[in-house]
Amino acid sequence: MTNEELLKLALHCNRCGTCRGVTQDAVPDPAFSTQCPSGMTFFGAYEPGGLMYIARGIATGAFPWDETIANYLFACTLCGYCDDLCSRGYRHTPAIAILEELRRIVPQELKPRGLKKAAQSVRKPAADRLSVLKAYGLADLSDGGTAETLIFCDRFLIANGPKLRELGFLMKKSGKRAGFFGKDPLPPVDAILLNAGCQDVLEKSMKEIDSRLNAHGVKQVICYHPEALSVLRRFSRSGADFIPVTRLYAEMLRKKPAKKLKLPAVTYQDPCHLGRYTQDYQSPRKVIAGLGLKLKEMWRSGNDSLCCGAGGSMLLANPKLARRYAVNRIEEARATGAKVIITACPNCMVNLKQAEPKAMKVVDITSLVAQAYGYKGKAWVI
Repeated sequence: MTNEELLKLALHCNRCGTCRGVTQDAVPDPAFSTQCPSGMTFFGAYEPGGLMYIARGIATGAFPWDETIANYLFACTLCGYCDDLCSRGYRHTPAIAILEELRRIVPQELKPRGLKKAAQSVRKPAADRLSVLKAYGLADLSDGGTAETLIFCDRFLIANGPKLRELGFLMKKSGKRAGFFGKDPLPPVDAILLNAGCQDVLEKSMKEIDSRLNAHGVKQVICYHPEALSVLRRFSRSGADFIPVTRLYAEMLRKKPAKKLKLPAVTYQDPCHLGRYTQDYQSPRKVIAGLGLKLKEMWRSGNDSLCCGAGGSMLLANPKLARRYAVNRIEEARATGAKVIITACPNCMVNLKQAEPKAMKVVDITSLVAQAYGYKGKAWVI
């Protein structure tokens, strides 16, 4: 993107301030009246309108890059609320495209060290635990062969044996024939490449992914991690259908009902990359209903949901700030009276747990579905 193109996009914003607040008419608590995680914490330049002014300054050369401007940029969780809400109005400012471009062009020395290090590791998967999926009947396409359905093994799954076993168990229970790439994993792309401004790495990785999906006849890709799902949907040219694992669970529970779980009232945290980025708000709620659980929605939910604070790779860029954001969401969850927070994103789970939600549990929806179908293995513990 040229400076002229960046400026043209940034000029869409007239700083009307709509994206600063919420769409509901009645506000039950002043703490719930604003929406942007960084804006509600710091205000001013950290709000979407402020960041769009910064984009104008960078594009015109009026603002030189420095540590202060980089701090504004990397305080944003890229949750997409401002972009989504703006698209419902009369003139759409593509905030995410602008912010991703700023993260691409920010000087390397100003990027958070933890974020840069994690982005570099995307091309080098961690120790391979993927072979456990074979025990559940999944075929390793690294050995050759074809499969219409594939489990996409993201960076989180590659490093998480307990979650792989839960997922393998549920795939076997579903009766769905599927494959995976184990000995030679696909590049485990996710939003970290965009958050770190590594669009060149993403482009190269996507070419390899698309080539291998097509070579092995893959038509459907099931994604556990919402960040991997949203990136694959946006950038793949393979023609494959990328679906969230929650959609698989909802279909399973419809066709093959499982044991109803006995839990106190629950609330649900919408992952930004599952809801706002890929517009899937319903399948997790269908799963929760199928498990026989009583759902008490937070005031900000669905497409008005508040980010947990982990977005934008905040857990790597600034974990203390991520925790500060998470506390806001925990307070809203507590206000529902629920005792359990369910989420479908490992980043949400980690960040909400680090906020130490007293008298509340944070659980992964995959673990609940596995439990309902009789899984007895070791659960993932943070």
